[in-house]
Amino acid sequence: MFTYQIKIADSDLASRQAAALLCAQIERRVLAGEKVAIDLSAVFSISESYADELFGVLALRYGLEWLTDHVALHNLKPFVFRAIADAIRQRLSSRSPSTPDIALLAARKALKQRQSRNI
Repeated sequence: MFTYQIKIADSDLASRQAAALLCAQIERRVLAGEKVAIDLSAVFSISESYADELFGVLALRYGLEWLTDHVALHNLKPFVFRAIADAIRQRLSSRSPSTPDIALLAARKALKQRQSRNI
């Protein structure tokens, strides 16, 4: 499976409209059979609205497992990771209070990837 690379060059992500455009691009790529890798190394801040419109919306539409299976985030700063996790958590908790914790799911995925490399 081919991985489509996205490098976000902006240091501050705040526009809900820009997030919606990127969300649509990611959906098209994944639905075409690709995985998406997003490099966030240049990003120093992300607004709640941007994180919600991109990552919260994808998690709500397709589920958290789908998101972690098809979209990989690289080079996140701790604040950016927390903002994304909070946006996903808020979106999913509004739908169902029994949704899995994003940190637990991320840890499971990392463990699965590590185990597959050791085989």
